[in-house]
Amino acid sequence: MTSTTTTGTDGRIIVRISDPGELVAAVPHLLSFRPGPSVILLNHSRGRERRIIPVIRADLPGEPHERDVVRELVDRLLRHPGAGVTVVIVGSRLGHRARPGELPHRSLTQRLITALDEAGRPVDHALWVPEIRGGAPWTCYHDDCGAGVLPDDRETVMAATMATRGWVTHDSREELVRQLDPDDPAALDRRQRLLDDAVEALAGTGRSAEEERAGRLAVVRAALGRAVRGDFDLSDDDVVLLAMALSDLKVRDRCLTTAEPPGEPAAIAAERLWLELVRRTPPPERAEAAVLLGYAAYRRGDCVLAGLAFGNALAAHPGHRLAELLQICLHRQLPPDALGRLSRAQEGNLMPTDP
Repeated sequence: MTSTTTTGTDGRIIVRISDPGELVAAVPHLLSFRPGPSVILLNHSRGRERRIIPVIRADLPGEPHERDVVRELVDRLLRHPGAGVTVVIVGSRLGHRARPGELPHRSLTQRLITALDEAGRPVDHALWVPEIRGGAPWTCYHDDCGAGVLPDDRETVMAATMATRGWVTHDSREELVRQLDPDDPAALDRRQRLLDDAVEALAGTGRSAEEERAGRLAVVRAALGRAVRGDFDLSDDDVVLLAMALSDLKVRDRCLTTAEPPGEPAAIAAERLWLELVRRTPPPERAEAAVLLGYAAYRRGDCVLAGLAFGNALAAHPGHRLAELLQICLHRQLPPDALGRLSRAQEGNLMPTDP
């Protein structure tokens, strides 16, 4: 193995990879799912750490569409600063036939190399693998970087590091999508009735807006405390109370702070709580948990899950302003670090200091 881990001055765990095969094996963990036939760009940032951000993926195009896809991929990548790029081609598009003695999709790869070189973003490696599985051969489109066999991506240093952080790598994009599937209709109908009753009862409490907000913040803090301890068992009453709390937009916005620092265990626990609420909360209240899930995923660089979550929020509540804003940021490839200002604009982190 040529991967190592170190701890940065800010406490982050840094995984250093120097072998092309291990870099390819890291792709499912960087995407949060194992890709099928794809073209993938890994952008290497400037500086000593050479972070990989972002990871950009697209389905393999047919030859008539290669120019357009290359133009779009390069445009997306150039919105981020960087010092170099690794191109990974996974598998082959259905019906594609490589010329004898050539790797699949060589013309697509060459178009990417040329376009990136002209844009001042050189390609460090251009690699092809039939699939990202342990034992699969990897080969380089360049003549000078060799070939090899992929390690089992489930047993790499990257996989172990992700697992200790609570990150989940799904076996396919479809599996990633399914994790947002709502609870059974009967449970959602039951909670909708409870929500309606709670809203009606709220009108007769006589409490001030400040008292109501303090109570809602207390509900969220308690749920976050349980999440940090690994308890995600939510009763119907829990779902209703949290949905009511997040319907207060000032409370919801305070919850943006739970995504900080991105990828740390407490932030991952909060993200898991929002995911559970997305599945268990009826619309339109589901939208608030979905936008918090998307924000947390976006902040840690998981743009695929972020996009799914923002779409979920807009399906539950068309015209949701924060979901629309964040979806625009995502489509325009705004770097995740730039979103931190939304968290910093809030009064203070809601995560319990002593879980």
